[in-house]
Amino acid sequence: EQLRRELEQSVIAWRESGQDPAEAQELWRTYSTLTRDLSFELCEQLRLILEPTLATKLKGDYRTGKRLNMRKVIPYIASQFKKDKIWLRRTKPSKRTYQIMIAIDDSRSMAEAHSIQLAYESLCLITKALAQLEAGDLSVVSFGEDIRLLHPFDRPFSDEAGADVIRRFTFGQERTHVRNMMESTLGILEHARSSAGGGSTDLWQLQLIISDGICEDHEAVRALVRRAAEERIMVVFIVLDTRPEKDSIVKMTNVTYGTDRATGKPTLQLSRYMDTFPYTYYVVLREVEKLPEVLSDTLRQFF
Repeated sequence: EQLRRELEQSVIAWRESGQDPAEAQELWRTYSTLTRDLSFELCEQLRLILEPTLATKLKGDYRTGKRLNMRKVIPYIASQFKKDKIWLRRTKPSKRTYQIMIAIDDSRSMAEAHSIQLAYESLCLITKALAQLEAGDLSVVSFGEDIRLLHPFDRPFSDEAGADVIRRFTFGQERTHVRNMMESTLGILEHARSSAGGGSTDLWQLQLIISDGICEDHEAVRALVRRAAEERIMVVFIVLDTRPEKDSIVKMTNVTYGTDRATGKPTLQLSRYMDTFPYTYYVVLREVEKLPEVLSDTLRQFF
């Protein structure tokens, strides 16, 4: 905990001094040290979830089966029909490959809510776990008023890449256009899928959004989330809830104004903000130690 507080102060000083690239590498190494055990825990959880379990590939030497193993036919005849294990069965799981995008909120509200530290820790933890697992290709985007691709799918995510990514966040954008982010990132994922080509592998796509959870246009965003599901893209929203408990996002309310049909008088209705949250899969995170458990539990609902 002491290391975490010192690191947070170092990040504040680093951002105020211009975000030097050399210091970014040292900060990334410190984040890696801080989250090493957690990233290993997440890696082992993801290994159980993301590895294929459905047997769709033919394998083995059996006396009965679905298809002949043609390489066994000649030895079968030469053995005077004694070596009769010449059939294949569907016992081998098909290979899966993954394209995983991490989208991080780069708006000023993240800084005001003191969410930068938790965002960087979450980014480091997840990328390290995926690197250990060798799950597939990884990209990182930032969003706010603008959407920027900070790390493309076709480059390996190394420690140097991690340092470069955190250096390019500003946490100064005035607005958080979640709808625009969803539209843009779905386009990036669609292009990445088509660039991957066909083949025998089974391609799955996953988008992890890291933000303080404040967004508008819930209905429009919900429609984009449905579109992502139709395109076999799982979207998980990681809500960084770093405000004091009394101001927690789970206690926030929405105010809806309307008109009473009977009397014509204006009406006011209060509802919980999270009741209309547009994402099917989301977790509310207050401390990074909970991330491996809550993220893996959420992914199990899809994979």
